[in-house]
Amino acid sequence: MSQLVIKYRDKDSQKNSWGCMASGCSFLRQGNAQLEQALKHAMTCKILQANHVELWQQAIQESGDNSLGARLQKDIPDEDIQIEVEPPTKRLRAQNTLNMADLRETGKRVKEEARQLFQDKVDHVIMCLICIRGLVPHVIESPEWKELMGLLSDSYHPTSATIFADKHIPREAVYVREMQIKALRMINNLTLTFDGNTTRKPQSVGELKVERSLYTVHATTPSRETYFLDAHEASDERHTTQWVTDKLLKVLRSIGEGNWGATCSDSTNVTKAGRRELVSIVSTMLDFCDVVHHLHNTIGDINKLPKLKFLMSMLKGIIKYFSKSTYSTTMLRKERNLAGDDEPVKALEKIGKTRFGTYWTAANALDPCLPHIRNLVVAKSIKFKNTKIQGMFMNWASGKYGEFEQSILQYITIVAPIIHSLWSLEAAHANASDVFIFWLAIIATLNDLFSKGPNVTGIPVSLAREVTAIINKRYCEFFTNEVYFVAFALDPRYSKSEFLKKPTVNMTTIVIPALSQRTGQRTPLPYPHAYTRVKDFLKEQLQKDLANYVTNPDSALPASIFKVLSAAEIASGLRHQIEAFWCDEWPFNQQVKEGNPLAWWESLQNHPHARVLAHLAIKLFSVLVNSMPDERTNSTITWFNSPIRGNQNAQTLIDMIQIGQWYGKHDNKDYVPSKYRPVVKFRNIEESVLCTVQTGHADNESESTPGIDGMPDSDDEDGGDDGLLESGIDERQPAQAAAFEIHPEIDIDSKALKDMVSTHPLSAVSIDSSSVLSSQAPTTVTDDSEDADWNY
Repeated sequence: MSQLVIKYRDKDSQKNSWGCMASGCSFLRQGNAQLEQALKHAMTCKILQANHVELWQQAIQESGDNSLGARLQKDIPDEDIQIEVEPPTKRLRAQNTLNMADLRETGKRVKEEARQLFQDKVDHVIMCLICIRGLVPHVIESPEWKELMGLLSDSYHPTSATIFADKHIPREAVYVREMQIKALRMINNLTLTFDGNTTRKPQSVGELKVERSLYTVHATTPSRETYFLDAHEASDERHTTQWVTDKLLKVLRSIGEGNWGATCSDSTNVTKAGRRELVSIVSTMLDFCDVVHHLHNTIGDINKLPKLKFLMSMLKGIIKYFSKSTYSTTMLRKERNLAGDDEPVKALEKIGKTRFGTYWTAANALDPCLPHIRNLVVAKSIKFKNTKIQGMFMNWASGKYGEFEQSILQYITIVAPIIHSLWSLEAAHANASDVFIFWLAIIATLNDLFSKGPNVTGIPVSLAREVTAIINKRYCEFFTNEVYFVAFALDPRYSKSEFLKKPTVNMTTIVIPALSQRTGQRTPLPYPHAYTRVKDFLKEQLQKDLANYVTNPDSALPASIFKVLSAAEIASGLRHQIEAFWCDEWPFNQQVKEGNPLAWWESLQNHPHARVLAHLAIKLFSVLVNSMPDERTNSTITWFNSPIRGNQNAQTLIDMIQIGQWYGKHDNKDYVPSKYRPVVKFRNIEESVLCTVQTGHADNESESTPGIDGMPDSDDEDGGDDGLLESGIDERQPAQAAAFEIHPEIDIDSKALKDMVSTHPLSAVSIDSSSVLSSQAPTTVTDDSEDADWNY
């Protein structure tokens, strides 16, 4: 400890204080230095880490080795404890009695070691209660808690909350981080996700009090196990692209650059630039924009259209009124029950700040209630303070009620395919192919809707064109590379003929090779332009992987294709395997079991006629395409950092969540990981899962208590008076587009696309999870050249 701190003594007051030994660190505490407090600061001191690396590493090592988890890992279980007592020395002739002092001392030592082991085990369980179940730390300081511990065992001495906060939790977090890194170094194709958040406890920056900001960083494995690796606090630093990139590289390299397959985040200016900078440094990583956030922002653009200004204002005012009036909510429920609705009474939904698609869920819940609200207003059972809302329900002749009812139905219909896709793509097992398919499904559904015209749908042509322009803009922003199209093309669940346009007669035909080495015949490849896009992307990725292996040969696993094949064999293998796959030939005619494309490709990774293409496809289907791990951790931060626990600092929150995740999931023999659940058509989502994503009422995500109408009394709703809230509406003339602009190879009229987001079957088209293509005898591809030939 003497190396970590500098001690001070005030000559006037004769009081002691101590601080960090790192020059430039302003950390200072009154009193005498304690080892726990010194180590707690040293582990997070950026200046110590930068300027005194060895000393910082010693502090980390000391903390991890003496954590509860590390000590329990080393200790012998209770049932195996054997008391080793040294035999007494041989009694001398002059000695009349045995010397029992040694025996007594040995017995006391063994008894104390057993008691300390018991103490550690109980403390470890209590720490897990704090970090997993949210036990409020000050509870363990209460007389009732101490009385309970005394009744349970005299051998346990209650540990104070300060010891847990300053010693046990920080040290355990170091141990957990070491175990995480050890586990992840054995896994390839990890996905790095990151996002920003804030905590309640403010930080002093000059004379201002500002919220503490956190950037969470997660690793997700191909089996969709998530590890919360770190969170970077920097309320007093500018979050520039370089700052984000440096933090991500630090986490990434602690595991190994070769273990990562992709990175994913939302697309703020900084996070998007940070992703691009990261993949430029680690060229083998793929760059993914979080599709869930992007679809949510697409809905946000639609919400801001001037034509929806009246709808959004009235919607907010009505929902806000019922959220604050228990009496009105009760009257609405009675009215719906008296009306004898066939469907069960559904709760209204608040318009929150943290849930995806919250305006649509609010509108969808309100729509069936409108006639009942009108009846209550007319009967003077309820009365809105807002005169415009009250007048709309009272004065039918004004036409405002009919306008609102029509507008809410149009809004629900337009946004439905987007929100259905968003909820489907929140799934942990969503992949790049699913993203592409659902984006196309949105466009195909809206194209079909708008083509019916305003006489059928009631949707004005100008509104349809404004929505079309928004979709085109967001589509163009999202698909900035070919990874999504290539994943779709390599997905064995989908038949290319159901989604791609059939080539016209005058289109250029690609014949590769001129004389097929597999069949000996000239066979043109179907969908030649799509084939070329896929081939070029895969060649580029394989060349990057090969270059990375040449530079870092130790980064590849023993079974890697780079360990067993030459560069020439790899290049030639990719060429012939792409052709075989594109033509549905052997060995790419296996069954797709349980709709799992990753498992399908993994079954081919050691096949001599498929392993090169399988290497690339496995990465595409292993990586995660949303940043939902960060969203879930941010929900846990909000839950831990509730008002009654709002004084916690950022590092304590980070430590608690890491410990809770590790012992709650990864090191829990009773934890049952979720089975593979393919992203399916919207209507096939489990009812319980669908209810969670629609309402946002997931376990442990908030401490809000549902009101009588089922709407939680949380702080999600915007504050303010009962006036119409019109902020956020774009008053400028929005852009319009007459047609959707998508990849030219896609058939926008495909029924298979519209079927993905429909609430009922539209056709017999479905994901091919069991079909077996025609078999073909195996063929051998030889390559006698020594140099890799990529010119194909």
